[in-house]
Amino acid sequence: MSRVFKSLVLVCVGVGAFATLPASAQNFGTAKEKVLLQRKLPALVHLPGNSIKVTVTGGESDGALAYDFQALLETELLKDDPDLREDNSPNTIITCRITDYSGPVETTSTAPGISLTKGAPATQELQRWTGLLTVAFQAKTPDGQTLITDNVTSKYDEQFDGSGISTSHGLKGSLSGSWGKLKGQKTDENSPPSSSEIRSRLILDTVQQIAEHIVNTNETIEVFLAKQDGPLDEGDKDAQAGLWERALETFETAQPSPKPDEDAYRLYDIGAAYEALAYQAEDQKATMKYLDQAAINYGKAIDAKPGEKYFIQPQKRIETAIAHYKQLQMAQDAAKRAKEAEVAAANTPPPSPAPDPAAKGLTDTQVIAMVKSGIDDSTIIQAIHGADAVNFDLSPGGEHTLTSSGVSPRIITVMKTQAAKRAAIAKEHKGLTNSQVIAMVKAGLDDDAIAQAIHGADATDFDLSPEGQKQLTASGVSARVLGAMKARTMRRPTASARPVAEK
Repeated sequence: MSRVFKSLVLVCVGVGAFATLPASAQNFGTAKEKVLLQRKLPALVHLPGNSIKVTVTGGESDGALAYDFQALLETELLKDDPDLREDNSPNTIITCRITDYSGPVETTSTAPGISLTKGAPATQELQRWTGLLTVAFQAKTPDGQTLITDNVTSKYDEQFDGSGISTSHGLKGSLSGSWGKLKGQKTDENSPPSSSEIRSRLILDTVQQIAEHIVNTNETIEVFLAKQDGPLDEGDKDAQAGLWERALETFETAQPSPKPDEDAYRLYDIGAAYEALAYQAEDQKATMKYLDQAAINYGKAIDAKPGEKYFIQPQKRIETAIAHYKQLQMAQDAAKRAKEAEVAAANTPPPSPAPDPAAKGLTDTQVIAMVKSGIDDSTIIQAIHGADAVNFDLSPGGEHTLTSSGVSPRIITVMKTQAAKRAAIAKEHKGLTNSQVIAMVKAGLDDDAIAQAIHGADATDFDLSPEGQKQLTASGVSARVLGAMKARTMRRPTASARPVAEK
């Protein structure tokens, strides 16, 4: 008997053995039934216009990686939002930096082969392919306003036997993969991808994650359905007809199998039904509710049968969707709080009595009012930075009032920085001086606040001669602040700069 014929006999015997399983056993079957779902995810950010420009850097280990990534990301964004266009003078600039790329790597190992006869099985060689791609991205307006920034990662890790069959399913998976290969079927289980295909998968997956942040996406996904003669098959028919509520009721009321590893498929189908309902829901709260239930049931299925490969991808997909909607909710809440802060600041009456009736600008009383109304620190700090003028009482008594009223040290530091900055600008001389820097040091402002005031000054009039630097150091000015003074002087002409006469 030839070696090939023996292999055919082994495969046929194996398939026949599994064909004798009870008809009521729950599984996906060799011919997997599937449905198509439209997975819609709203963008996490609102783009200010309809023109974009994409730049990608990094990935030096693969010279063409940045180019390919940029081309695919541009295509994906324009496909998801037909109103967008590329422009060299864009409304939104999208920059991506490839921070980690591990190209498709192959490793080999050995393990006992499959044998349905007596005796030790032959040793077989296993081939494992891995890959990793991590990208940091940011979307900004031309004036420097950050719309969104995040990091995304895509991974590939799969092992195949010497015949190119995935070993993720154990004995049954290997036999069904062998049978499929003999019939000429090409699937993930019986045909490992090439290194170029793995590279393409990594790029596409990462690009899609970035697109989901920036534009509304609508993706068609395949969802497998578990099989069983009886309730599960009845529910599958409803699912294929798009009657997901009826299918869910059938799956949930079906008699659970006494074997946890078989009942796992019923739990999986319940998760699939909830996932489908989530994508159909119009209300964001309903979507989150269905996604949570899908995650719970997919998780139960994995706990009951950890070795089933087709349970893992749906759970990852649901976890990604839940994280996406949570980010969306956080962005919406932040926008709402910012709007409330703007309204609160506009409607807060002037303090009475005002410290200086002639003065205009944001006051410490208004800051306290925002704190009392429950507005978070970040939003209040944005209001302080955005104020045209400030009129804070930052005397020891005034600072005590702020602290006792619940104003955090972080906000008080920003108030001091802005007050110092405004005071420097308001002086009759046209530049920030050594004396004012020393005054900020004596007032207890930290180096970060002073450096920020120096960088933000409209002009400077520093004395950075050897004697001037000596006086600054003797007055407690740190080397960091002194460095900021030097950098600021070099960046822009100072108020005291004078043209040098030509000789």
